[in-house]
Amino acid sequence: MKKQRPFRILEEKLVKRQEIAGRLATGSEADPREAFAREFAAGGASAGDAHDASTADAENPYWAWEELPAHPNPELGCIRRGLCCKSSPGWFAPGEAENAAAALGMEPDAFVREYLVIDYVDIPLAAPGADDERPPETERVFAFAPVKLGIDGRPAIPTATRADAFYQVLRGQCVFFRADIGDGAAGCKIYETRPFECRRYICTNAPEDNPTHVEIGLLWRGAAAEKT
Repeated sequence: MKKQRPFRILEEKLVKRQEIAGRLATGSEADPREAFAREFAAGGASAGDAHDASTADAENPYWAWEELPAHPNPELGCIRRGLCCKSSPGWFAPGEAENAAAALGMEPDAFVREYLVIDYVDIPLAAPGADDERPPETERVFAFAPVKLGIDGRPAIPTATRADAFYQVLRGQCVFFRADIGDGAAGCKIYETRPFECRRYICTNAPEDNPTHVEIGLLWRGAAAEKT
């Protein structure tokens, strides 16, 4: 029997989503939030399901938090409310997914297929000149991240697949978040081996003090360069 390549990407399952992402890139598709509102207006349905036009203006639970609730005492920093975990999962740096898999007693390939997606960021290669009206050239870099869950508790896209433009703007709870880990506290299933972004993100920080996906993408690009 032919051995499957580790971390194989099941791209055929994303054909429809990639077509939509292409229309977004050319400007022929509406704003992603509006598109999501149409797709998820009925609440809990999967992307691509058809809904009656009368539901298009229904309240969309995926956008219930346009802003995070205020911190009761910003001087305390992170008090593990889990708000960031319920908004969007953090990205792993190179080598971290393997460590998290080991902590759960899993092989990396099985860990990816159970819990992760392959997200991406476009990294500018060079800043355009002052008189250059062309968009800057970019390089797309991929990174592992825990999958986001929909309001039905299921992965928003299939695990072990590549994220697309729609998925990136969707807010969703991290697959590793647990609402109650004891004594009424919320927490992370893999807290000791949580992703790079999670370990460094603090909701009370100024945005520039938290890690960006470009910064994490540069780590992945550097790791790939070392192997070539």
